[in-house]
Amino acid sequence: MPSDRDAAPFDPMDRVAALLGAVRAVLASLESLSGQLEHELRTLPVPEDVLEALRTENRQLKEALEGRALIERAKGMLMTRHGCDEATAFQMLVSLSRSQHRKVRAVAADFADAS
Repeated sequence: MPSDRDAAPFDPMDRVAALLGAVRAVLASLESLSGQLEHELRTLPVPEDVLEALRTENRQLKEALEGRALIERAKGMLMTRHGCDEATAFQMLVSLSRSQHRKVRAVAADFADAS
């Protein structure tokens, strides 16, 4: 029976890749559900204010998931570049965010744009 010492070393990029895959799958599902919801709303007598509220919430959910994907990608880049763990990489993003008075998502987007 192989021991833990025989196992391949943990690669933080594998975790980041898995998380990005999960986020992409959720985004694809959300896109599909959004289309279905939009179709259903067109066929039902829904008041315009309720319809607009649902569209706004849908847009916000998409933006949140897209932001999460950017943050995961930036964390992976930091983990690779600095040889740190996921928590440390996130803390680096938060520190940059605070020092620049910008949202973490915006800082993460800079990393994604630089690659």
